[in-house]
Amino acid sequence: MGFKKSLQYLLLLMLLLWSVKFHAQNIVTPQKIDQLIATTNQLYLDGKTDGVFKFSKQIIDESESLKYDKGLSYGNYYLATYYYDNAEFKESIHHAKKAQQYGVYLAKDKTQSARISALLGGNYLLLELYTLSSKSYRKTLNILDSKTEKNITDSLTEGAVYSNLSYLFQNINMPDSMYFYLKKEREILRMVKFKNAYVENGCSCLGFGNYHLNQNKVDSAQYYYNQSLAIFSDKKHPCKIEALIGLGNLYTHEKDYEKSHQYYDIALTNFEQNNFPDIQSELFKKISELYISEGKASEAKHYQDLYLTAHNKLDAQKKKERDFVLNEVMKEEKAQHENEVKKSQTMTWFIVSLLVLITAFIIYLLQKSKTKNQKALEITKQLESEKAMNEKEKDTLKLQLNEAFEEVRKLAKENSPDFFIRFQDVYPHFRNKMLEINSQFKVSELTFAAYIYLGFNTKEIADYTFKAVKTIENNRYNFRKKLGISPEKDLQIWLRNYIDFE
Repeated sequence: MGFKKSLQYLLLLMLLLWSVKFHAQNIVTPQKIDQLIATTNQLYLDGKTDGVFKFSKQIIDESESLKYDKGLSYGNYYLATYYYDNAEFKESIHHAKKAQQYGVYLAKDKTQSARISALLGGNYLLLELYTLSSKSYRKTLNILDSKTEKNITDSLTEGAVYSNLSYLFQNINMPDSMYFYLKKEREILRMVKFKNAYVENGCSCLGFGNYHLNQNKVDSAQYYYNQSLAIFSDKKHPCKIEALIGLGNLYTHEKDYEKSHQYYDIALTNFEQNNFPDIQSELFKKISELYISEGKASEAKHYQDLYLTAHNKLDAQKKKERDFVLNEVMKEEKAQHENEVKKSQTMTWFIVSLLVLITAFIIYLLQKSKTKNQKALEITKQLESEKAMNEKEKDTLKLQLNEAFEEVRKLAKENSPDFFIRFQDVYPHFRNKMLEINSQFKVSELTFAAYIYLGFNTKEIADYTFKAVKTIENNRYNFRKKLGISPEKDLQIWLRNYIDFE
């Protein structure tokens, strides 16, 4: 009997200890959330998107219970990467912006702030909103430049920005600029240990492969595609799939259709359900084109149908999400404008009230002295007159700045397609006077002349138009030759004198 009681006590004690241990394991702490963040980051690097989705949700849920800003920012960021990889850009942008809301925390973690901004740039890039994309990437680089010391993640983020900018210029058929940013990315990756940047190195090789294939440098393209595959090895990643497709395209170009099929088939096996639909759609198209080259109409039609189904769905989704994003941006800008107007009105009322009080006080003091009565009236009239003149001058100057010069400079800095159109509105005589010199001037040359006329130097023009400084220097040299201006003359001063005074 005593043995049974002892056994019961022992079992109860073990049950109690197990319960305490289980309870301790399920207590949510910031340290446990940080461990979840590290796990999710590794899943993200390995391309395991389903795992990223699951753990991101867990990070958000547990961080909300603690009101843990770091966890909420990272959780929403990784959830945004999941939707980005699945081409659900609206959701991705939504969660990226939620990740940005924790400003107090992000002010201390500029690394995370830069990553979020870069992710937004990636979304805008794939929605073909190039101005918004460029703006986000510039913000990312500015955040990183503000850091006194950069860590590995900062370097990788900066490299990713240059990689995506190269992709942007590939899309708008500017191979020189594409190659420029690929080289900038490569310079950064050389300073980072390979094990910390195998994804970025793999994607960089893909970019070089695409560049060389577009330049019909088949051997170089093949080398870089194979380098990309070797880096990713047995891992799954969208860049690996695109490298496989690149090799398929290369062998199609070389009319080695058997090898093309091999690489396209391997690429097909690397897709998980609903992952990377934009890449999958493009693969269907390439396979269809391959079958057409082989004269196999039935197989070609099958993949053409798959492509059209996927492409039309994705295109409709992109259009819808692009319109949504633009509407949201317009709302944000409107709200920002209204806020600025409100602040301006508040400041105006404050100044007016202060002026009224000062005026009243001056009048009170002057009225105490009968001998200075007339002087008080004169001062009051003078103050009111000066106030009216200042307000008028302020409004006139503000109108001029906002509606003309500053607006044109802003469009120039953003490399907006509307820049030269607006420039001609503000300076209507510019085009005609330039064409008097040379009626064969192209729009691109006139646009370049407009940048110089506005006072931008070579580096600024290169930065704003995403071109190399050397390219801009060559443009200046060729432009001088067409104008017949000697090197010792200042080009901007010459343009100003010719346009404004002659």
